[in-house]
Amino acid sequence: MRVIGFCNLKGGVGKTTACQNLAAALVRKGLKVAALDLDPQSNLTAAFGISVSDDQPYVYDFLMGDASFSEVMRTREGVDVAPSSLDLAIAEMQLESQPGRDTLLKDALQCEDLAGYDCILCDSPPQLGIFTRNVLAASDELIVPLDSEFFSLAGLRLLTKTVELFRKRLNRELVIGGVLLTRHNPKIIMNREVEKEVRSHFGDRVFTRYIRRNISLVEAGGAGLSIFGYDPESNGAVDYEAAAGELLERWNEDGKKKAEP
Repeated sequence: MRVIGFCNLKGGVGKTTACQNLAAALVRKGLKVAALDLDPQSNLTAAFGISVSDDQPYVYDFLMGDASFSEVMRTREGVDVAPSSLDLAIAEMQLESQPGRDTLLKDALQCEDLAGYDCILCDSPPQLGIFTRNVLAASDELIVPLDSEFFSLAGLRLLTKTVELFRKRLNRELVIGGVLLTRHNPKIIMNREVEKEVRSHFGDRVFTRYIRRNISLVEAGGAGLSIFGYDPESNGAVDYEAAAGELLERWNEDGKKKAEP
């Protein structure tokens, strides 16, 4: 079972869109996938068309051990989603003074409910609060969505330093597994310059495939669907299908390397 965190310490880069659509694309490729919404803004929850009433358990209850994953999750388009709620913002303030607060997710993921999953995708907030720290502590690797704007590079540099810190203190196995360019148009000079800068630093960790600007991706989330449920013939669907295929190829290569004597 792989635990993949979707992180970027800058907002508005397509992080939640990437988490949702890669989850749906991996399901379409035959994997059993869970997606956890660890952002109090609950964008992943809304993007899957899920609403959480006051009497229903949500991801916080799972983290605290008050509900199992099967009790919390809702299935959408084959993805088992642990939804979030605005109440998570209040919980965040309460948890900041608690011991073990940064490993709640890591501990919760040991539950038997998740044993049969191929991968667990975790969407995190765009700041280094307690839930982002939990994703960094629990993940095997990070996927970093990055829109092709120069301002995004600052967030990427900060995340790189943060990953180095977490590798020393809480999660020695943590790596940046891939940088995924979103809303990318290689015909635009600035986009090309950003891509060049990112590839010079991260090399082959940058996905060969990128996500083009596509209005259907924006509309799909508003409709509570992945791009595959909303417009499977769109450029967005084609791009995320290709990115998921590349991700599986990377995992297969990693598996071969680990199996080599």
